[in-house]
Amino acid sequence: MFNILENQIGSRLLLPGNERYEETRKVWNTAVDKQPAAIVVCESEEDVSAGVKFAKENHLSISIRGGGHHVGGFAVCDGGLMIDLSQMRSVVVDESRQVALVEGGATLGDIDLETQKYGLAVPTGTVSETGVAGLALNGGLGYLRGKYGLTCDNIVGARVVTADGKAIDVNEENHPNLFWAIRGGGGNFGVVTKFEFALHNVGPEVFALDVMYDLKDAKEIIQKLQAFLEQAPDEAVSINLTATVLPPAPFLPEILHFKKVIMFTGIYAEDVSEGETILKPLRELAEPIMDHTGVMPFAEYQKKLDPMVPEHVRVYGTSLYFDQLTDEIIDQLLYKIYNAPAPSILVQLWALGGEMNRVPATATPYAIRDAKFVLLVDCMAMAGDDDLCKQWIDSVYGGLLPFSHKKASYLNAIGSNEEATTNAFQENYARLVEIKEKYDPENLFRHNHNIKPSK
Repeated sequence: MFNILENQIGSRLLLPGNERYEETRKVWNTAVDKQPAAIVVCESEEDVSAGVKFAKENHLSISIRGGGHHVGGFAVCDGGLMIDLSQMRSVVVDESRQVALVEGGATLGDIDLETQKYGLAVPTGTVSETGVAGLALNGGLGYLRGKYGLTCDNIVGARVVTADGKAIDVNEENHPNLFWAIRGGGGNFGVVTKFEFALHNVGPEVFALDVMYDLKDAKEIIQKLQAFLEQAPDEAVSINLTATVLPPAPFLPEILHFKKVIMFTGIYAEDVSEGETILKPLRELAEPIMDHTGVMPFAEYQKKLDPMVPEHVRVYGTSLYFDQLTDEIIDQLLYKIYNAPAPSILVQLWALGGEMNRVPATATPYAIRDAKFVLLVDCMAMAGDDDLCKQWIDSVYGGLLPFSHKKASYLNAIGSNEEATTNAFQENYARLVEIKEKYDPENLFRHNHNIKPSK
């Protein structure tokens, strides 16, 4: 069956039994263990086109791997064709146009490494090993969201291989409906082989918030945070709060091993000296356990959370948006944290506002432009703990859903869930279905938060 494709791309086609097949099909979340019929390890747009055409002709569904870092494990599928972009990682800065040309397999770290040479940045996420493609196509929340918006807001163009295997340029002038759809509508419409991202003046050094408190003070801390955010400038609203259990790591004092803590991270995306003054209240919310706040390289700070999101772990995750954090929500969330079934949890509350919330809800598919917080919850399962972790994650989602904003979730942080998909897109869903029917009527690209053709 695969002889024709193998003649086109040679050893870049991996079939079951090939020594590279087993390693290549692995994704970040090892709770996802799927067996594609074949994997195309792409080195060029031509490889992508060949793979997509073959899949269409042979009625195979297609999964697309950028960084392979999604909690849902959408990069790999059972019985379909896996398009692996992880070798396509080129990043080129066009200073004259203030854009970065980024291949679909690039990671956030790849982008920062190149753009920071020019004192420029693309607003991306907070873990450097994340692939930019999945992040951008479903939104993209990071430390620059308050000042410069979401990653999807900063897509100014792309090369897309559609379901017929053709590569097209997509921007405001060419295929404007498809351009609209890829800025938040996920991988539903084709394979993005190259992005053009707007660049902004950031760094190379920034004022970075990095303070840790005891979780016992969390309720008062969250209440004070909300008061701070009501008067904070855009540059200071990209604050991430993380509750976790510290590991017994050698770089931590023994007294902190297995301690439940709450951490604040974020950057001030303007003048460094201003940042120190404006963010000072967030360093005085309670008695800090540690405070490493200060000036540091932006690219280095972008890697700060990497050790907390290790490769190849069994992860179960969920997400919800909130208008405000009432005492009832805070109490329920803290109860869940204290009664988590596994020591390895990440419970994050990210403050939302500034530029990302000034974009009209219908300007891109990313419709949640008026929430004040997003909750991201991950539970890393140890051996034999999978059912307990899944039940706990479901209980967090189900318990807080009635209090959430529009019952919506951030799609980059939740597994496959049909209701969550439609809730995330809100009034944009119908338009996305129309575009899906035009560009992928057979739903080849369905291993994602899927927008199903109605026909």
